Amino acid sequence: MAMRFRLMLVTVGVAVCGLVASACVAPPPTPPPTTTTTTSSTTTTTTMVPSGPSVIATVAVGINPQGVAYGGSRIWVANYSSNTVSKIDPVSNTVTATVPVGSSPYGVAFDGSNIWVANFNSNTVSKIDPVSNTVTATVPVGSSPLGVAFDGSNIWVTNLNSNTVSKIDPVANTVTATVAVGINPQGVAYGGSRIWVTNYSSNTVSKIDPVSNTVTATVAVGSSPYGVAFDGSNIWVTNFGSGTVSKIDPVANTVTATVPVGSNPVGVAYGGSRIWVANYGSNTVSKIDPVSNTVTATIPVGSNPVGVAYGGSNIWVANSGSNTVSKISTS
Repeated sequence: MAMRFRLMLVTVGVAVCGLVASACVAPPPTPPPTTTTTTSSTTTTTTMVPSGPSVIATVAVGINPQGVAYGGSRIWVANYSSNTVSKIDPVSNTVTATVPVGSSPYGVAFDGSNIWVANFNSNTVSKIDPVSNTVTATVPVGSSPLGVAFDGSNIWVTNLNSNTVSKIDPVANTVTATVAVGINPQGVAYGGSRIWVTNYSSNTVSKIDPVSNTVTATVAVGSSPYGVAFDGSNIWVTNFGSGTVSKIDPVANTVTATVPVGSNPVGVAYGGSRIWVANYGSNTVSKIDPVSNTVTATIPVGSNPVGVAYGGSNIWVANSGSNTVSKISTS
């Protein structure tokens, strides 16, 4: 599996060295750990630190967890090297189900009824019933699907090696449009009535009109933009190669602030009136005040955090190198 991943990345033509011992990897998803460990669905709860946000629980999941989402009152985690999705009860902090999906699942999203998972090496998206915990549909998309988002009507999926975004009808389970964007699209989010896509190898963000299915603006950001999120007013983008986060005005289509965070920021989410950023290279999460545009807290988590989501009044972070998910208090 590791060899196959490295060979595939050569075709991408982008490399970032030094992130993992003895490895040179292209845009995340990060390669599986060089050594495989077996984990079980157990929980270790730590003592809460009252002075600020901290890890209050750690949940063991599958191997190399990446994307994470909140839906149906549960936390859903894509386990890239296990080809599964873990369903976590956010109250008991335990895995209550493990759902087999396609090869190398990465991005996860909830549409109000179902869970959607991008299978990076299957070129498909799995639709999961969150009650029966079964895959009810598999939708072919572009090459190397990665990020997933829901706009209230449709599912949007970034295709890393096709340089496109697929628009899926969640009822018919079919692709209804394919939109060309920048090089190596990664993250995708819905905000301000538009779709926002980070183009890792173009150092830009594409703004898509979800009705006309066309790119209406391209915004230059930092080096190797990765994750993207909407806070109700602004778009936030992690710049993997710059160690920063860009704040974008979605009307003017301009960067209004650049916030230094940890090393190799990846996932980003909005919750508890703050922006939360997973710093892959620092093993931390940065908490940003979206008004002052400053980091107000840095929380140590597991090894190589990637995905981050807000749910059940807490922040949930997938630690790809630890095969765990960290639950963080927001205050």
